[in-house]
Parts: sequence; structure tokens; C-alpha cells
Amino acid sequence: MATQDSGPIILTPGEVLGKAEPVMGGDVSSWPEDPAEVPMAMWDSGVFITELINLNLSPKKIQIAKLGEREQEDFNANPEALLAIVSVPPQLKEGTYRGTQLALTKMYELVESNYKSYMDAANFEPTVPSPLPVEKKREFFSFTCPNLEDPLADNFPPHLNLAANKDWSKRAESSKETIDSNQNAFLKPTDLFNKMRVAQLAQLLPALIPDTFLGHVEAALGVAAANLKFGAIGRPDAGKTIHDVEQYQRKERGKKYIWQKNDIFNLPNVGDLPDWYSDERFAQQFFTGTNPTTIEPASDFWIQHFLSASQPEDQKMRAKIEKLSQEARGSLYMQDYSYFREAAGIPPSEVISCEYEYVEEDKKVKGTRYGVAAVCLFHLNEENGKLAPLAIVCDWRGSKDNSVTIYNQEPPRSTSEQAVDWPWRYAKTCVQTSDWLRHEVTVHLTNTHLIEEATIVGAQRSFPDTHMVFQLLYPHWQKTLALNAAARATLVPHVINELLPFTKDQSTLFTLHAFNSFDFKGRYAPEDLRRRGFPPETLDQPRSRNYAWARCIHSMWGKIRRYVAGMLDLAYPGPDADQKVAADGCVRDWSEIMQKDPSPAGDGGAGLKSFPTIRTLDQLIDAVTMCIHLASPQHTSINYLQNYYQAFVINKPPCLYRPPPTSLAELRAFKEKQLVLTLPINHPKEWLLASHISYLLSFKPGDKESLISYACSKYQVYMGKRRDKSKNAPEIATVARRFYNELRASEAEFKRYGQDTFDAGVITYDVLSPSWNAVSILI
Repeated sequence: MATQDSGPIILTPGEVLGKAEPVMGGDVSSWPEDPAEVPMAMWDSGVFITELINLNLSPKKIQIAKLGEREQEDFNANPEALLAIVSVPPQLKEGTYRGTQLALTKMYELVESNYKSYMDAANFEPTVPSPLPVEKKREFFSFTCPNLEDPLADNFPPHLNLAANKDWSKRAESSKETIDSNQNAFLKPTDLFNKMRVAQLAQLLPALIPDTFLGHVEAALGVAAANLKFGAIGRPDAGKTIHDVEQYQRKERGKKYIWQKNDIFNLPNVGDLPDWYSDERFAQQFFTGTNPTTIEPASDFWIQHFLSASQPEDQKMRAKIEKLSQEARGSLYMQDYSYFREAAGIPPSEVISCEYEYVEEDKKVKGTRYGVAAVCLFHLNEENGKLAPLAIVCDWRGSKDNSVTIYNQEPPRSTSEQAVDWPWRYAKTCVQTSDWLRHEVTVHLTNTHLIEEATIVGAQRSFPDTHMVFQLLYPHWQKTLALNAAARATLVPHVINELLPFTKDQSTLFTLHAFNSFDFKGRYAPEDLRRRGFPPETLDQPRSRNYAWARCIHSMWGKIRRYVAGMLDLAYPGPDADQKVAADGCVRDWSEIMQKDPSPAGDGGAGLKSFPTIRTLDQLIDAVTMCIHLASPQHTSINYLQNYYQAFVINKPPCLYRPPPTSLAELRAFKEKQLVLTLPINHPKEWLLASHISYLLSFKPGDKESLISYACSKYQVYMGKRRDKSKNAPEIATVARRFYNELRASEAEFKRYGQDTFDAGVITYDVLSPSWNAVSILI
């Protein structure tokens, strides 16, 4: 377990998710005598499946013919409707924290594996694709259409419709017409979806979360007795104080044996740091944490709001903000979550909340999860690049009078003073809670997974397999469609939504708002950084030295774009390249399909209005670069640090368990007790889901699935080809070799950026190391 005294943690997937080596090592003689002490990262599949049989949880086939007419219609239109039809089995009555995490890990592995098998068998993501002309691919690959009026619709943004070639299947059933075997199977994809128990298996995941968690250890038992009774993991959520949770984090979770280093419960996280709660750690997470993508210049509206402080104790900070706004306007930044209510369809003054049920003393009890729409004002020191929080709106409710604003104290205080400033710590928790929601639902789920899926379906409907654009994009689609389908079936409804402060309908509206608001061209890395106050030409200046993510991501964009340009120059050679692109019907179709509204008939598009109308070579290079950027460095950078920053749940909780204060006086009266009651402390199910979702979403990409491995493979395939066997083979090899060497040089470049940050001696940012930069969205 890392502390400030044990050397820096290098923030790569390999470090924070465990090394890619056997949990116990190869020498069985070093294993403990007691098998209960073996730190299993995952249970044996056979043992787990037989236990599901013993618990009567094995998935059953659904008799589609016995469903209602509307249900059958919805199922035939999109088999994912079955997810709303299949009932979730009753939850287990009791279980341990450790056992539940291991069961969820194994179950999600089985769900993912089942979806991958389905996608292969249904020919969506086949191991070896069957060649299809574009006109047939359009019948096979189609978009869903959200329908908020249909209770069986999944209502995610437009994505792959798993009903697939339903028109071909209908023709086969209604006539003697012979259909090419590459375009039709014995089983329709809908039938295959049911026979493989895809939805049924997915619905088992919530049943594995018990009503009651064993392991609430009374003080009289002592740690040793508790370990004997409940296992070493116990209850990490339990305690009466923040210190109780920290003590579990630092002592009971500590490594007792060298072979425990890969135990998923012992992986390093931010709670290992004694000052994890400090202003410095809080602010730096918006530069090198899970969501370094939304910090932006403070708007005039919010600067004026923060200048309206009326309390005498806030006047020093108000004066500082006023001086900065006049003399260093460009040094004021913000995280603005004030749009949450509008995005989720909640009235401005209404509390963000939803009810849930839990078991207490064998009785069902109703509880409430709360959310906030916080706004935080920061100052960026132009000389040392440190970000400092100045003031926070805990929950914006449409007006200054309805919202609570608190100011930081001047001058900056020691970490020990910050530790007991409970009102300010509560306000920072509101920001972190808001950012959890924005990161998981918008930045991660929507802006990478769902947008990338839309580009995949759109490209499949537009390009033949031999087209250069298709060949550039295809390697970056590995596993994405299957993983997204599994997430729609399990992680979103049964994990994410179980942590959100939204109702199901509000969650749907929030996700659709994120998709419809995505600015495809505006998110090109150079344009995005410029819009957010970090122009690429300033990234090597002292003001940006702590923004390692920006420096790495901009560098990666340039490397990918040069590679894409080199490849597309071969496809559209000569001074008339722009005219050739404009005349390419496949490229034109791609733009139109991406922009076109979705349709219930299945012939619609992605509805992504911000997708470019491509008429020039540069525009095509940018669009293809963006698709690879989203699948590879962007997703890698916002996915693989989740376990480090979110496994210690109170650092970044997904929701709150007490309503936010309605007045500054109420907030100023907060003590530790009020903060503890607000956090997921003593909420074992929610703590487990919040901590374990970050682990489930953080599968480590290995060397075989990295971007640099892709570049190396591309070179080796083409380096020996003769020109008469493959046109442009030598030129393709040259472009691939250059890309490989640029990625190889990133190792030292990105280490340097990570070591430039003020906290590099404790945690060193290196998540985009080419050794770990995934080639596609692999998890």
C-alpha cells in the first residue's frame, strides 16, 4: 500500500490495476496453508456456475410465443426489449462483502463473454467477418430509435439494433426465396438472443447483491476475531467517523504477505495518501484524475455570482476574485454542473433525489439518494501551474437566492486545518459527487462508448470492407459493440442507475441530453483545449505544467493525425485530393448517415448533428482521427484511473444520503457527523457498487491490445509485400513505421510530462504510456 513515504505510485493501468502476472506466483509451495487466505481475484468458472445451479439462478429460455402481442412486436424489432421483460430473480438474503465482489466480477465476465459470443454468432463482431456489399450491410447494421413513450424500449441514444437482418429473416419465412448464406442464418438474431439466454444471464447480476452484508464487526470482537469470522475484507464502508474509514483503508487493507500484492482489495488508491482530502489533491484531480476533460474558463455569469458575497468573513476571498477578474481574467477557471436539472428534466428549484429500498433487520425500508448541481471556481497560478479552489455553489437551484455559496478561506491553510473545516469539505464533496455523475454518464459512457458505437454503425452502413477509411477504423472497434450491449443490459441499469440520484426517466433524459449535446468537431483535441482555455501553443508554459493530461492527449492527437494523413494521402493522391474526397459517395454517405435523425423503421441515422459534412481531405483526416482518438487515447485516459480515485468511495461519491443544506447558516453549522451521514458510510451495497464499478470498468489492456502493437503489426504485415501484390505496400509500411516510432518516443515524452507535475514525487501521471494505451474500447 503506497504512502508518501514509500515512493511514488506511477499511474498506469498496470500499476493501479495490478500487474499482469499470476496472483500467487508460479511457486505453489509459497501458497498459504489455509485456502481462506488465498487472495482470489476471480472464482473458478465451473464452481461459480454450479453454485448458480444450486441457488436456482441458472438462466431459463423465455417462451416468446407466450408474450403479449406488443411485447412480441418490440422483441422482434429489437431483442434488447427482452431486458425489460425478463424479471430479476430475488436477491440473496445474505453474503459477505468479499464474496459479493468476487461473484459480481465473475458474473460480469460471463455476461461479457456471452455478449461477445452472441455478437460473433450473429455476425455483428465475427471472429472473421463475412464479406458483405454495402447495400446488404445497411440492412444488417441499423440504428435503434429512442421512444420515450414505449416502456419496453431501452431509450439509449441511437445504437446498433440487435434485430439485425430482420427483413431477410421475414423474407425467408414468408417465401421460398433463396438468400445468400453470408446474409442469413438458420436462426434470426432475435431467436439467437433468446436461445443464448443473453438477457436472462444479464438480469442475474443484481440478484447476487445480498439483502444483508455479513461483516459488521462489533468493537468487542477485535480485528483478529473479525478476520476469523468474516474474512479480511470485512466492511470497508463501516464507521462513525472519517477516521474509521481511513483506518480500514490504511491498516486492515494493508498487504500482510508479498503474494497479496495483486489482490483486488489491496490495489493502491487515493485514500492511501494522508492528505487525500486537501485542496491541492481535490483540484489536481481535474488535471490528472478520472475527468480532466471539462475544466474550462470561468464565465462572466459565474464570476459575477461569486462577486456577490455579502458575509463579512467572505470579503477577503471576494476581493481576491475581483482583483483576479480585473487583472488576470484568464486565470479563473470553473467546473460547471449547473445544467444538471435542465438535462434531466427536473424543475430548477426541485431537489435532485430518488427513492430506493434496502433491508434493515429483515424489513424493507425506503431510503433516498440525493444529487447536487455544483459549481466550483478555481484560480490557476500562472507561475507554478497549481489549481486552487476559491468558492463553491453546493447545488445551483436556478437563482442566487435559492442556492448556497461558500468561500474558501484566505490565506491558504495547512492540511490539518483543512481536515476539520467540515463545511468546506462538504462543499468539495458536492463538487466531486457532481463530477462522478458527469464523468460516468457523459464523459465516459456517452462521449466515448456511445459516440464511438454510432460511428461504427454509421461506417458499416457507408463503406465496403476494402475502403481505406474502413480499414483505418476497423482495428479500433475490437469488442466495442459487445461491451456496449453488455453495459446497456447490466452495468447501466443494475449498477450505475443504482447509484444515481435520478429516477429511471431522469437518467434516460440526462444520457440523451449528453449525446445530443456532443460537439463532434468541437471535441477535436486542439479545438477542445483551446475552447477550454489551454491553447496548444501554451502547453509547455509553466501555467500548464500540472495539466499532464492535456499535454499527453494533444501529443497523441498529433501522432494519430499524422498517421491517418499519411494513409489517406495514399487513397486520395495528387493535388486534386479534395475533389476526390468530395466525389467519394461512401464518404458522403457517412456524413449523411451520422447526421440523419433515427427512425423507427430502421433506415434512420445516428442523429449526431455535429458530425462534419466532409468535403475535403483535411476534413476526412480530422473525422477519422477523431474516431481513433475516442476509441484509444481518450477512452484510455478517462477509464483506467477510476479504480485509483474512486475505489476509496468518500473521495468521489456517486450520490449523497442527506438533502443538501438550504442556507449558508445551515452549512456553516456542519460538523463531521453531518458529513458522515451524507457520505456512503454505513451503506454497504452502495459502497460496494461504487467501489467495484471502477474495478469492473478497468480491465488492463495488454501488449497484444495496445495502440503501439497495432502500429507494429501494420508495419510487419506490409514491410515484405511486393507492390504487384498490394498497391502502395511500401508506402503503407513507411507510414506505419513512422507511427510506431512516434508512439515509442511517447514513453519518455509522457514520463517527462508526468514528472513535471507538483505531486510527481507521490503519484506520477502516466496513464497514456504506449505500453498501456489500448487500441480500442476494450472495457
